[in-house]
Amino acid sequence: MGQAEKPRIEVVYGVTSLDGTQGPPERLLALIRQHWGAIENGHHHRRDRTYREDNSPVRDPNATPSYAALRAVAIFLAGQHKRAQRCPQNYHLPDFHRDVRFAITKAIGWLTKAYVPP
Repeated sequence: MGQAEKPRIEVVYGVTSLDGTQGPPERLLALIRQHWGAIENGHHHRRDRTYREDNSPVRDPNATPSYAALRAVAIFLAGQHKRAQRCPQNYHLPDFHRDVRFAITKAIGWLTKAYVPP
């Protein structure tokens, strides 16, 4: 069995425009948790569910951030494409992948030219 980790204290600094009455520590903590919760539940969840990023066999320290950047670009383009759909609420990342798979030249054009939604 491994040893239990020692408790540690982490100090985090931030900048805010709120004064002491508008931003007491409890409110600032709630705002920060809300911000990071939105990121974790939105972007990271999407990346892990669609791309299984946490299960990726890639461990190269140079390749890993490159793959992450490409996934982020794909998610961004999917979001742009989704907003251009007639029923965007019914259009999801796997739909975008299916569409792009059969129009790879068009998808490459989105990266090399100004994006024009369909």
